[in-house]
Amino acid sequence: MEQIKLEEFNHWWITNKVDEDLALQFKRDIYNIIEKRIENRFILALTGLRRVGKTTILYQLIQNLIEKKVEPTNILFFSFDDNKAEISDIINSYKDFQKKDFRKERVYIFFDEIQKCVNWENEIKKYYDLYPKIKFIISGSESLFIKKRMKETLAGRLFDFVLATFTFNEYLKFNGVNESEFKYETKIKPFLHSFIERGGFPESLSFKNDREFREYIKALVVDKIVYQDIPKLFKIQDPEFLKVLLELIATNPGAYIDYQSLSKQFDKDRRIIKNYISYLKEGFLINMLGNYRKGSIATLRKKKRAYPTDNSLIYLYTSNINSDFFGKMVETCIVNCLNATTFWKDNGEIDIIHKGIPIEVKYQEKINFGDFKNLREFMKKFNRHEGILVTKIDEKTIDFDEGSIKLIPVHKFLLEERYF
Repeated sequence: MEQIKLEEFNHWWITNKVDEDLALQFKRDIYNIIEKRIENRFILALTGLRRVGKTTILYQLIQNLIEKKVEPTNILFFSFDDNKAEISDIINSYKDFQKKDFRKERVYIFFDEIQKCVNWENEIKKYYDLYPKIKFIISGSESLFIKKRMKETLAGRLFDFVLATFTFNEYLKFNGVNESEFKYETKIKPFLHSFIERGGFPESLSFKNDREFREYIKALVVDKIVYQDIPKLFKIQDPEFLKVLLELIATNPGAYIDYQSLSKQFDKDRRIIKNYISYLKEGFLINMLGNYRKGSIATLRKKKRAYPTDNSLIYLYTSNINSDFFGKMVETCIVNCLNATTFWKDNGEIDIIHKGIPIEVKYQEKINFGDFKNLREFMKKFNRHEGILVTKIDEKTIDFDEGSIKLIPVHKFLLEERYF
């Protein structure tokens, strides 16, 4: 690889700092967790949806190392996004250009969008095992490359961090609202509606009109994943059908996925439907929830419910958002902030079961006695003594024979979800 190419990626070799437009001042909440592991032996892998800030975190980590007096030339960065290269060529060229001895010097190697490099996992393993002083920090946009290849090749060598879109806490801070100023009427309320409606992609906050916002989500998130990432990874024949399924889920958040019914509706083999749905999940575009069973993860035999991973995907495909549908967007927001995996359906139905606690979303002006029915049924059936009702404004705790149910306004739940 030519020296000039590496120098283009690694301008701090000359300037002794990372460009401020790349290493932004605002740091995601997960940044400190990752930074604490920067000196560990293990490979750090950062995965997640496109445009959520993975590359920015890599640059921030590089700037942090430089500020800690790490020699800038001991830090190598390369992005495989639209750049074809072999890992061995990059590392060997860097070694020769900078005259590095990997057995004597601590070197930090950052690879962005690494899943686009052929046979990358075996190459990383080779250098990891040969040179204990090399620290690898990698990122990628698809989840399967971590789940499948890492399990097989890099087991016991890696910490995996999944980066989602902004939490509401991050959203407020990004908009200049500090935790000490978290007052609902004056500071939080103005941002709550826009966060629930438009989601939490960091760059999308700069768009003031709907047209620009929707074009951004379509072109740089959906189309990139549907037409480039997923087809390349899974060799699919019909990316247009991926978009059809995504739009179906985005306009019906929380809908049950019935593969047989979808097979008849679209005149496609049931296995194709199931595979395409799984591709959307592996591409971080949708989440799937299974029916809760005590003492086990969601059963595979029952229908699952699907949600888009960010409300911007709902907004992209929905032109008219009424109050009832906005309630479904609130539900989707809660599902995603908890990274929920299960709901419950028997005689009644509960939106989310999280750590064994039933959580129902009722974004409405008034809470009625009947709104507690399903929570109480679940609590009785599974001998749980607590439940949560996420509300629009109501906040209190009500005691029943089955246990206590907390009513928590949605803004407080979104700010405190880490405690649940």
